Amino acid sequence: MAKLVYNIRDVLTFRDLLDGSAELYGDLCAFTFREGGSVREITYNEAYSDIRAFAAYLNSLGLNGKKVGVMGKNGYPWALTYLAVTCGVGVIVPIDRELKPDELQHVVDHSELSAIVHLPDVKEKVEGLAGDFLRLNTASLKEYIATGETLRAMGDTSYENHHVDPHEMSILLYTSGTTGLAKGVMLSQYNICSNIMNVLRRISVGPEDRVLSILPLHHTYECMAGFLAPFYAGASIAYNDSLRRLTEDFKLFSPTVLIAVPLVLETLRNNIIKRYGKIKGGNALLAVQRCVSDEARALNPDAGRKIFSTVANAFGGRLTRILSGAALLPEHVHRDMERFGFKVYIGYGLTETSPVCLMHNDFYRAPDDIGYPIVGGQAKIVDPDENGVGELAYRGANVMLGYYKNPEETAKVLRDGWFHTGDLARIKENGAFQITGRKKSMIVTQNGKKIFPEELEFYLAQSDVVAECMVYGEEGEHDVIVTAAVFPNYPVIEERLAGEGIHPGDEHFDSRVREIITKAVKEVNEKLPSFRRIMKICIRKTEFVKTTTRKIKRTDENRGE
Repeated sequence: MAKLVYNIRDVLTFRDLLDGSAELYGDLCAFTFREGGSVREITYNEAYSDIRAFAAYLNSLGLNGKKVGVMGKNGYPWALTYLAVTCGVGVIVPIDRELKPDELQHVVDHSELSAIVHLPDVKEKVEGLAGDFLRLNTASLKEYIATGETLRAMGDTSYENHHVDPHEMSILLYTSGTTGLAKGVMLSQYNICSNIMNVLRRISVGPEDRVLSILPLHHTYECMAGFLAPFYAGASIAYNDSLRRLTEDFKLFSPTVLIAVPLVLETLRNNIIKRYGKIKGGNALLAVQRCVSDEARALNPDAGRKIFSTVANAFGGRLTRILSGAALLPEHVHRDMERFGFKVYIGYGLTETSPVCLMHNDFYRAPDDIGYPIVGGQAKIVDPDENGVGELAYRGANVMLGYYKNPEETAKVLRDGWFHTGDLARIKENGAFQITGRKKSMIVTQNGKKIFPEELEFYLAQSDVVAECMVYGEEGEHDVIVTAAVFPNYPVIEERLAGEGIHPGDEHFDSRVREIITKAVKEVNEKLPSFRRIMKICIRKTEFVKTTTRKIKRTDENRGE
C-alpha cells in the first residue's frame, strides 16, 4: 500500500476547527438546504457568527457546563446546536429521533440532561418526556440567535470564557446496538478531531467538494464523515430532507461526495440496473458497458464515468466518491458502483472509536476487505484460530474515554490500551483486514466448529431473490441447527413467477417462493463445508426489525417465520 499522506492542519478541539475554517473559508458556502420553495446557503462566516450567538443564548439560560441534547432531522439547526454546545456551552448529547418512548426516556434519565434542543419534527416526543429540563424548539431559532447577538453586543463573553478541555468528555453518544439497552459512549473533542485529521490524511476533501448528507446526524459516522470532516476541510454540506427526494437532490445539489450505508447503495445500484431493463436491448448494453469499464479503468481510473455518462448525470454530474460504513457492503454492489464511475471506500468503526478505525483510502480500495488502520492507529487479531480468525482489537487517539456510569462494561472492552471490538476478523496476505462476523453471534457446534452468521448472510445477500436475511443457531436434539430467516425479494420473485402465470394470492405462490429461496440457499451451501451449511429456512412475510442504522436486530422477534 502506498505510504503517501495528505498534509492537514492540526486541531485539538472543535473550537480550533471552527476558528480555522472561518478564517480559511469565510465567504465560501458551508451549508445548503431547501427552505420553503428555494435553496438557502449559509457561509462559514455566517455559521461562525450564529454558533457564537446561540452559545451565548444557551449560557444565559444557565446551561454553561451542563449536558444539552439535540434531537430531530438533519439540517442546519442540528449542526448549529452541536457546534454551539461543544464550542461554548457544555456536553452535547445527540439523540436518535427514532427511539421508542422508553428508550428515549432512558437516554434522558441516564445522561442527566439539563436541556434538549429539538427540531419541530420531534416536538410531541420531547413534550411527552418526563423530567425537569428545558425544551427548546428550533422553530424559534432565529429569535434565540438574535437574543444571543444582543447579549454579545452588550459585552457577553460566555462563549470565549468557556473552557474546552480537548481530553475531557464533550460528546455523550448512546449506541443503538442490535441487542440490549443503549450504553452511553463518552468521547472527547480530541477523540473526534484526531479521527478527522487521520482520515483526511488519506482521503482528499477540500473546498471544491460538496457532501450530500442523508444519514442521521446523531450517529457518529455521519456526524464525523458527513459534517465535521467536510466542515474542517472547507467543503459544502447539503442536506437531504427525505430519501424520497434523493434523486431530485442529486440533481439540485450536484454533490461530489456521498456518505452512505450498504442498504442505500444497493438500492441505488438496483435502480440503475432496473432503468437499463426498461429500455430495448438495455440488459445487453449494460453487460457490454460493464466489460468495457473493467478493461478501460485498468488504464484510466476515470473511464467508468465516461462509459456510464447517463448514470453520472443522474447523480448530478459531479459525484466521484462514495463512503460506505455501518455494515459490510456486498462485493457485487461495490464492483458495480466502481464500474459506474464512482470510487467506493469501505470504512469500519464503532461509536467507541469516534468512529473510523480501519478504512479504504485514495490509494487502496478492495471490495472484499475493510482496508488498513487509519494513520496513527493500530489493529491486531486477538487469539486467532487455525484460520487466522480472532477478535479485532484497535488502539489509537480516537478510542473512547469509556462508558458513562458503567466502569464494568468499560473494563470489558478497554484492556491494556486496546479496544476490543467484539467483531471477528482475519488479516489478508497484503495486510488488509477482513471482517468475518460478530463474536456474540458466532455459532459453535458441539465438536467445537465455529460458524460466522455474517459470512453466510453475506453469501445469501448476493442472490437477487433475497432482500434480507439473518442466520442463527437453533438448539437441536443432537447439535445446533444452522437456520436462515429470509425476507424474499418479492418484486423480483413476482416478476419471475408472472411468466409462469403465478401471482400473489394464488394457491401455489407461497410454495414457489419457498422453492426459489431454497434453491438460492442450496447454491450457497454447495460452496461451504458440511458443518457450515444452512439446514433450516424460515420465510418471512415482513421485513426484519432493525436499528436506526438499518442493522437487523439479532433478537427473538426476528427469528422464525
